[in-house]
Amino acid sequence: MVQRVITGVDRRQIPSGQYQAVLIDEGHDFAPGWFKLIVQMVDPATNSLLVLYDDAQSIYDRTQKSKNFSFKSVGIQAQGRTTILKINYRNTRQILQLAHRAAGEMLRPEDSQDDDHIPLLQPLSSGREGPDPIIIDLPSLAERTSQLAMLLADQHAQGQAWGDMAVLCRSYDDMDACALALQRKGLPHRVRTRSGQFRPAENSIQIMTLHVSKGLEWPVVAVVVGDSPCAPEDAEQEARLIYVGTTRATHRLLVATPVAQEAAQRVTT
Repeated sequence: MVQRVITGVDRRQIPSGQYQAVLIDEGHDFAPGWFKLIVQMVDPATNSLLVLYDDAQSIYDRTQKSKNFSFKSVGIQAQGRTTILKINYRNTRQILQLAHRAAGEMLRPEDSQDDDHIPLLQPLSSGREGPDPIIIDLPSLAERTSQLAMLLADQHAQGQAWGDMAVLCRSYDDMDACALALQRKGLPHRVRTRSGQFRPAENSIQIMTLHVSKGLEWPVVAVVVGDSPCAPEDAEQEARLIYVGTTRATHRLLVATPVAQEAAQRVTT
């Protein structure tokens, strides 16, 4: 569908300049061709385009742009019009610290050549304090998910609504294991495996993949990664996924992964 729209605009079958202003949120999910299309949709008389972009959250293959990618190359006039926002207001200092350490060198900040290129930024904490993240370090996925269910039940006993909790998983198999553990504990939950299954107003624990969670947030978040190791060439993408998942938590973060202990050691050191 996207390519047909691009072709239609190129052939002038679809009129350009239809909108006085356009805002692109989650711009890091856009392929270069998508940017070129949207730029043509802005009325030249207003030339009003706002792009919100965080390269640390670029987790889809289509966003793996070449090193020569620049806003100018897709028709965006960014020179002298870029504002960099570094303060993170969503996460507590403790959560943000764990997210940075867990990602490790894969998300090391880089300075862009100029404001026409995209920098990889390390956000700064707003200074909001909260409880330390809980690291679940047990031998098997079944044991980790069982412990996770107990911790979520305890959060509810402390006053957190079920709907304020989410379990974010790397794979569908991990989601099944988490759902089984919550079911055995008698905790209300909803598993989101396809579009239309997300019920944000429902008072139940939301279970979904790390990919789907991007752009969302909850007071209590558990990040669960199973026992299957990732290939070395996928390490950077895995780091970005963990970063996205851990930063969905606004107050309490639980981490259950085979490398949880290593991540915890990086935080404490």
